[in-house]
This record gives sequence, structure tokens and C-alpha cells, in this order.
Amino acid sequence: MTKLTSIDFYNTWKEKVTNRKEEMLKVWRKNKELTLFIKGSENSIIDEIANHFGLLSYEQDYYSIDAILYEKDNLTPKIKANTFWFRDIKVAFEHENNFKSGLYQEISHLLITNCELKVLVAYPDYEPDNELEYLHEIIKGTRHSKELSEKENFLIIFGYETGFEWEGYIYKENNWKKIIE
Repeated sequence: MTKLTSIDFYNTWKEKVTNRKEEMLKVWRKNKELTLFIKGSENSIIDEIANHFGLLSYEQDYYSIDAILYEKDNLTPKIKANTFWFRDIKVAFEHENNFKSGLYQEISHLLITNCELKVLVAYPDYEPDNELEYLHEIIKGTRHSKELSEKENFLIIFGYETGFEWEGYIYKENNWKKIIE
């Protein structure tokens, strides 16, 4: 598979949630149900995205990562069937229903995860400018911030219930790059 980009993931995310908009809006304010809709259930959004890219998904919290997308050969070889130990992953995915619960934890977790693409989805109920500034500061302070910027492989997606709108932001060293459609 070719490299999965932030823009590819964002566009596919928007397509998949828009196709199931009514279903998603019914569970938007029900944390447990929204989480299961996004990841961890049969026919979840993450499962659809994985299928779209020809990947597999593991949605049962792998080392506290909410979900990962991987290729079959990313699994550690010669281990017991139906066990999941990975030697590589394509996408680390964090999903946070409660915007005010400390996104810094999700960002920090993604920063120490070695993968091709790091994605955080959250649902702000106010303009997230100050939060984005703080999250940028966290990433910029790492030894691999320049590499993340050059590869454009750190993506934040914000979802807004009103208007069912989505915004995607890619980490760049000087500021977030908003995905313009």
C-alpha cells in the first residue's frame, strides 16, 4: 500500500460519517454509543475506513491507543492465532468525546506511538483556537516535530454537531494547516 496521507484520511472520514449522518447524530451526545459507532463495534466508522484503504482494524485499545489500522504483515509472525502483537502499524487513532477532558493526553500518547499517521478526533463545543495553540506547543516541543511537519502525518479532526461540520488540521512547524475543501 502507498503512504496514507492526512488528507486521504480526512476526506475518507468525512465521506464515511456523512454517509451515516442520521445514525451518528442520534448518538452524538451519548458517549458510550458514539464511541461504539466510531470504533469497537461491527461496521464501525474505523472499520469502514480501514476497508476503504485495504487495511485491517484493531479497535480494542492496544496499549491504550483507541484503535489502530494495520496490514496483515504488520502482525508479529509465528504467534498464536487470534492474538494481536504488532511490529508495525499504519495509523494510530485516538477518539475523544469529551473535548474538555484533556486532549493533551491524547496528543502525548500519539506522539510516542511509532506509526505512519497519527489521528485525533474530538468534538469541541466552542471555537478551539486556544486549544489548537496549546496542542501545537506540545508537538513543537518534541525532537521529531520537524519530521511530523515535513511528513504532514499528524492530523486532528474536529466535529461539530450543529451543521454536521468537520474541520481537519495538519501539524506544521509554524502553525496548523487547515484542510481546505
